Amino acid sequence: MPLVESFSGIRGIFDKTLTEEVAVRYALSYFNFLQDKFKKKQLKIVIGTDTRPSRNNLKNAVIEALNCEIIDLGAASTPAIELAVRHYKADGGIIITASHNEPYWNGFKFLDKDGAVLRPKDMEKVIKLYHSKKEFKINGTKKIIRKYKEINELYPDFVLSFLTKKDIESIRNSNIKIIIDPNGGTGIIAKNILEKIGVKVIGINMRYGIFNRTIEPNFDSLYYLKGMINGKKAAFAAAFDCDADRIELVLPSGRLVSGHYLLALVVDDILSKNGTVVTNDATSNIVKDVVKKNNGKLIEVDVGEINVADEMHKQKSRVGGEGSSGGVIVNPSKCRDGILTLLYILKIIAKKQKTLQEILNEYPRYYTLASKIEFDPKNYNKIRKHIKDHYNDHKIVEKKLSESMKILINNHSFVWFRASKTESNVFRIIADSTSLKEAQLILDIGKKLLKNADG
Repeated sequence: MPLVESFSGIRGIFDKTLTEEVAVRYALSYFNFLQDKFKKKQLKIVIGTDTRPSRNNLKNAVIEALNCEIIDLGAASTPAIELAVRHYKADGGIIITASHNEPYWNGFKFLDKDGAVLRPKDMEKVIKLYHSKKEFKINGTKKIIRKYKEINELYPDFVLSFLTKKDIESIRNSNIKIIIDPNGGTGIIAKNILEKIGVKVIGINMRYGIFNRTIEPNFDSLYYLKGMINGKKAAFAAAFDCDADRIELVLPSGRLVSGHYLLALVVDDILSKNGTVVTNDATSNIVKDVVKKNNGKLIEVDVGEINVADEMHKQKSRVGGEGSSGGVIVNPSKCRDGILTLLYILKIIAKKQKTLQEILNEYPRYYTLASKIEFDPKNYNKIRKHIKDHYNDHKIVEKKLSESMKILINNHSFVWFRASKTESNVFRIIADSTSLKEAQLILDIGKKLLKNADG
C-alpha cells in the first residue's frame, strides 16, 4: 500500500510507507510553506496526536526537525487540536492521526491558522514541496511548550459553551444514562465532560492506546454494544473513532443511528427559518427534508470537511456537516466533532423528554447503504466512463475537486461514487433511498458496475 497523499492529509503504514524520514520531510515541507505564506522567520505551531502506538515516534521526529515555537498538546482529539491553534494564535498545526484507519496506520493533518485543515490548493503546495528536490533551511529558534493539562481544560469548556444554562439543567434533570466506547482513542475525555453536566456514563475501552475493536465505528464493530445497553439499562451507546471527530450511536434495538440522522437532528435543532445548511454531496436526503421543513436552504459541496467549513463561513451558516462521516460542524468549529455532536443529541433528548428512538420515529426513514470496492487505479478513467454510460438517462452531478459522481435515481433516491482519497485502490459507493429494498438494489447495481468496468 503506497503512501496516501491528498487534500485530506497524509496517511500510510508506519515504518513502511510512513517512516520517520517521511515525517521529517513532510514537517519541513509544511514549515517551509508556512514561512513563505506568512513571511515570518519565527513560527508558532501546535502539535498533537491521537493514541496510536507510533504517535510519539512521529511526533518526536517532527519536533526534532522544526526550529520554532511548538505547542505540544500530547494526545488530544482533532477538534481539540484545531481549537488550540486558534486559542494560542498559532500559525498552524500538525495533527498526527490516521482517523478511522487501523492502528498500524498513521498520518498527518496539516492545519491553517484558523485551525481548519489546509485548503486543497495549499495542501497541494505542501505535497509538491515534499516531492521536490529542494533542500530546506529551517530558520528560527526552537522552543517547546507542553500544554497537556491545559488542553484537557480548554476543550471541555469550549464544547460546553454551546449549551445554555437551561440546556445543562434539562440534561441534568433527565437523569439519562449512556455507554461510551472511545476504544482507547482520544474520545476518552468525553466521560469527564458528560459527567460535568450530570450524565450517568458507563465507559468501556477507556485505556489510551488499547484497541479492543476495529478503529472505524460501524455496525459490525459496534454490534456487541446492544447486549451491554440492555444489560445496563442505558439509553444508548456512543462510539468514537481514534481522533474523536466521528461518532456513531447504537440504540437498545441494535440499530446504528447513522451520521446522516445525527446531522439531521442537530440541523433541526439549530436551523432558524431561511437559514443555510451546508453538507457534502454524499449526505442522505433526510437532511434535505429537514432543511425544507424549516424553510431553509441546502448547499451541497465536495466531500471534505474543509469544503463544508469554508462554504459555511461564506454563507454565514451556523451548522453543516458530512452525514457520511459521522460528525456535525457547528460554527465557530472548523471540523466535525463527535463529542459536540453527542452533547447536542443529549440536549435534544432532554428538551423533548423522549427516547432517541421516539425522536427518530418523528422523521422520514431513509436507508443509506455504503460499500467499498477495490479496483486497479490504472482503470480509473475507464470506470468513470462506464458509470456515466450506464446512467446516461439520469441526472449526474459531478464535483470537480473530489471527482465524485452523484446520480439522481428518482426524487427520493441517489447513488454516489468516488475513489477514496485515503485508501489508494478503493472506490466508495453510497446508495440512499426511502426503501431499504431499493437502496440495496441500487447499491448492488453500483458494485456490479465497478467490478465489470475493472475486469
